[in-house]
Parts: sequence; C-alpha cells; structure tokens
Amino acid sequence: MSSDQHRARAKVPRASILMVLSLSAGLATGAQAATDLIKSSRGGSQLWDWCEGKADAAVLPPDPRSLVQPGIGTGRAVAFNAFWKDCHTDPVAVKEAGHPKTCGELRQRFYRGDGLLDTGSRTVAALFTGNNPTTAESLFGAATLTAAQYNSLWMSWDGFLLRPDNFDELVAERYGSAFGTGRNPYPKPFEDPNRTNGGTGRLPEMFTQLRNPDGSWSGRIGITCHACHSGSANGVQTPGSGSSLQDLHLILRDAVPLGYLPSLASLANLTRTRGTNNASDINLAFLFPDEGLISIDTALGVLASGSTASMDTPAWWNMGHRPVKFVDGVFPMDAPRVDMVFYTPAFGLFGSLGGPLSEAGQTWMRAHGPDANTWVEALKAPAYPAAINTTLAEEGAVLFHTLNLWASNRNNPVPKPNEGNGSCASCHGAYAPRYVNDPAFLATPALEGMASYITPQRIIQTDVVRQRTNNEAVQIAGANNFFGYPTTAGTANDCGPQNRSDLRGNRELGYLAPPLYGVWATAPYMHNGSVPNLWELLKPADRKPLWKRKSKTPRWDQTGRAIMGYDTSMAAFDTTKVGWKYDAVQCKRPSLLDPIPSQYLRCDPESGLLLSWYDALLTNLYGNVILAWNVLFPPTITNSDIEERKIYNSYMFGQGNGGHTFNSVLTDNERKALIEYMKTL
Repeated sequence: MSSDQHRARAKVPRASILMVLSLSAGLATGAQAATDLIKSSRGGSQLWDWCEGKADAAVLPPDPRSLVQPGIGTGRAVAFNAFWKDCHTDPVAVKEAGHPKTCGELRQRFYRGDGLLDTGSRTVAALFTGNNPTTAESLFGAATLTAAQYNSLWMSWDGFLLRPDNFDELVAERYGSAFGTGRNPYPKPFEDPNRTNGGTGRLPEMFTQLRNPDGSWSGRIGITCHACHSGSANGVQTPGSGSSLQDLHLILRDAVPLGYLPSLASLANLTRTRGTNNASDINLAFLFPDEGLISIDTALGVLASGSTASMDTPAWWNMGHRPVKFVDGVFPMDAPRVDMVFYTPAFGLFGSLGGPLSEAGQTWMRAHGPDANTWVEALKAPAYPAAINTTLAEEGAVLFHTLNLWASNRNNPVPKPNEGNGSCASCHGAYAPRYVNDPAFLATPALEGMASYITPQRIIQTDVVRQRTNNEAVQIAGANNFFGYPTTAGTANDCGPQNRSDLRGNRELGYLAPPLYGVWATAPYMHNGSVPNLWELLKPADRKPLWKRKSKTPRWDQTGRAIMGYDTSMAAFDTTKVGWKYDAVQCKRPSLLDPIPSQYLRCDPESGLLLSWYDALLTNLYGNVILAWNVLFPPTITNSDIEERKIYNSYMFGQGNGGHTFNSVLTDNERKALIEYMKTL
C-alpha cells in the first residue's frame, strides 16, 4: 500500500467507518439501518480518530488505554486484569521521545512511521538492517539479498531450467505474500536500479528495496514486517491482519546456495507449518543482558525453557485497544522496542556485548520504534465483504454481551472466571453502543473495544507450550534486556516482562483475549493458528486434528513445478463458518511397514503404538531445552516436503487445537448468531 493511500486512510477514519457501515447495511438482509447494537470503529487508534478534522495545535486527551488500571473493571461485565504501563514517563531515562502532546506531533510520528513501513518509500526499513544498509551496526546490510541473489532464487526451485516469465508472481506464491497497491520495485537481471527508478520488477509486500543514505536505490532487497503482519483476504492485501500465508523458512532454505547469511537460521528450522512464525521465541534474545551479566540460575533457566513453537500473528489494527501485547500479555503495549526487534540493525540485538556497535543499533531502535507503533496503531480493519443478516447479527450482539456461559442451566464443566459477566464481551471487550454506554459494562465509553483480560490456563485450556516456555527465568532475563526497558525496573511503570511473579501478583498465567475488530480477516484462530474458522472455535467437537487449506491453482504449464500459496479469494472462504475452507487430512499411525511416517501425518504420541515412547521423549526434550525442537526437526528439501508444510497437524508439539471449550454449552443457533455479529466488527 502506498504512502498516499495510508495518508488518505488515516486522514478520514470516521468517514471511512461510516462508508463501511453503509456498505454493510446495503448488503445486509433484514433491517436496513445500523442500530445501537451494530456499530464498529474497525479498531485503530482512538487518538488518531479524535484528531480527525482538528488543528495540529489541538492538545491530545489521555490515551484510553492508559485508563486500564487496577479496579477499572471491578464489579463490571467487562473484566480487566492486565494493565497499562507508561514506558515514557521519563524520556531521558529511556532515551526515547515521550508521548505526543498535540495532533500535530501525532501526525508527524505517523508519517515517519509510514516511511519506515511503507514498502517502496524512501526511508523504508528491513530485517536486521534498519533503513540504512551501509552501516557497520547492520553488518553492511548482510541481512539483505543483493538483486543478483534475489533474481537467482528460482535456481533453488525444483523443475525450472530457466527463470520463469512470471517470476514475480511465483515469488509471492512460494513464500506467501500479497502485492500491495503501491510501487515496490526491484531491478531485474542486468538493470541498473538508478536508471530505471528502482527497476521494472515488482516485489510482494514481504520484500522491499532499501535506499542509500543519499536517496539512491541500493539494489539491496530486505524482508519486511509485512511478511508476518500483512496477509490477504477477499483476494487483496490486508495490511496489519497478520499473515497466515508466509513461509519464511522456505525463503531461508532457498537462499542457502546463494550465500545469504541469514540462511544460517534455516538450520534451526524456526517454523514447522506454513502461515505460522516463531517471532515469539523471545527467550533467545533475552540471553543478552543490557548491562552486566544475568545470574547463572537465570541463564540455566532460560536454556531450559524449551521452544515456543509456531505462533499465529495477531492483528495490528487491534493494538490501539490493547494495553498489553503478544498472546500472553508479556509486554506493555507502550514498549515499542520489542516490536521493532526484527528491524534493529543486527548488532543492536546483543545487549552490551557488541559495545559501540550494539549501542548504535539500539539508538536506531529508540529513534524509530515509537514512530512505527504510531503508524501501526492507526491501521483499520477491513469491512466484511459479503452479505450480513442484520437481524441475526443483532441477536448475536445481545448474546455476545450478555449470555452467561456459566449460568446454572448451562452446567458448564469449565471453571468460571472470577471477573466479568461470563459472556464473550467479558474477555474480548464491549462494542455495541447499548453496552459501551452502560456503566454496568464499562467505566467509561472510551473503553469501547478495549480487551485486556488474561484468561487463566485452567479456564482457557489451550496449548500450554508458549506459556510454559516463557518461564520465570525468561521473564527475569527479559527485565535486564534492552527490550525490557531496564531503566524502568522497580518503578510503578516497570516495562519489563509483565508475567514476572513480582509484577503479576496473584494474577494467574494464561492467554490474552484479543479485541475482535476485523476478526473475519484473521483466520485461522487460537494463539497457534490451530482452528481454521469461527464455527469450530465455538464448537470444539467439530475440530479436525489434521487439515489443509485450499491452494491456488498453478498456471497450466507449471503444474507439478510451482509451489503455490493459499487461495485467499472469497471462493476459498467459508462465509457460514467464517474462516478458510480446508480439506481434512487422514493421519497415519506408525506401523511395521511405515515405522516413521511424515511428522505432518503422525498421530497422537499417546496412542500407545510403535514409537510413542520416542515421541514422548522428544516432547520432553522440546519443552525443556532451548532450540531443541527447531534443531532436531528434519530439513525441508523436496517439493513434497514444502507442500506438507501446508498441513496443520494439531498433534505436533505446541500445535494443539484444544481449549476454549467453555463455549461447548452454546446451541448451534446461538453460534450462528454470534458469528453473524462478529462479521460486523
């Protein structure tokens, strides 16, 4: 998406919302006008929305997220147990700019952030390089591909003897990315990028060509945040949706013979399944303290933390309605450093280990992190593109906000949360004006769509690997890491990992319930992407242990050679269940004829059959030794291996599809109404 389009979207968010609601009403059956039950801000930044039409000198009100403090939800229908921390109360101590005070300052930050994240822009940044590939702290752009390397990727593709004429499209399909609407060029073979305005090739949003400090094109192609954070729905790019398309392991694998330095990470096999990522493996980064050393006990605890396995990427457009971030609420939302970790010039990742070079990398992050977050937080969710039954959606809105899943007549076997009214809104926030303006639900309407409840594991019961991996030692090490704002330690706004026992107090560990803006465009669901649609999220009995999304059809002359990505058109979208259509895959149990079937087809290791002891041994190893899961995982080599990465196997370590079973007490009619309502958010 171009800078102009981002600006257009940002300048008129309220008009856009009205247009979206009008479109939904026009498509809907039943009632033709929105009511106090059907309304959505589409997420984004409430401060940005407030500034619409106001002068640059207008003084900003308090950020509504800052209102989420202890006691804000006491006795109310919507619960909060994870709270806002202001990481910038002392800008001098953290060496980062304080919060903007006026609409003009907010806009300036937005446009600087736009320059960092808008592919094709003059100041765009990329993986472990920042926005300058000529610095020593970025290892002189070692994490970027040269144009020659990029143009040679096809040589690692089985079945191609020549560079395919549709190379650009096949790159997007093979590695899982969409094309934006703006210009994102690269030089094709034998082109000089500075004689062709960047080149005549077209990069998908996963990649971008960096500029030199003088503004000239560098010919260096980097990986962007959009690789994991922007997907595709209704056949078009959805900036900020989180990507269920990408296979970053595959790009690293393909670039090995080209001498691409980051391809060394392919030895660690960072992900098992296409569409997931392991960016949450923060325990690796926390081994490097900002100053001094971490204790031996803490270091051993980190090394024994295991792997977080693969994660589903949360939607950016919800960040403006979340006081804490990541699937377990491990960091305050006002801690932008950890969001910028993959753009930090490489030496900035190593704490004080790299001396002046590390400090230079961290200085870059301090300067750019707040700007990037301002841009990200202003993104809006796209409107649901198909018909909505307004009458059914209104029924669902009432159920969403008021239905107590633990009412006595429901006989819910799952323990009831100690806070909230037992409804969906209790954890995920209130959206309908009828309830947003009701003090029994929210202390102030400014908390519309705000979600900050970490549901205890004994209640949510989803795959526990991520939670166990970020153990107490990881939390302690993170507090002494650059990303944990160590200068805030011990203050009321301690911005280190929030699940440390001294910070969370008696709050139980679990998973953070996200806001649900644009939820239709964020399938698959759960923190690990294990459930393909909302229907199965609400009806656990219908979940399949192994499933595979529909892929695009290759061009007729490339069948059997081209690795195609997932089909993201509405033809591949289930408008009834809301999520991606898929094929159930038959698992294979070990047998004497096939003692070691593909790990993507293996069944539950608890089956008691041959090799179950081996699987159990590996599970213990993966959960207790850092990187063990990744390093011992077989490499991806053949086209068949690559295609198997499209299978989601819920028996795999960290990929369980259990939990969220308290909604088993719903009736099918209630599920239909709830899903219809969620289409409107």
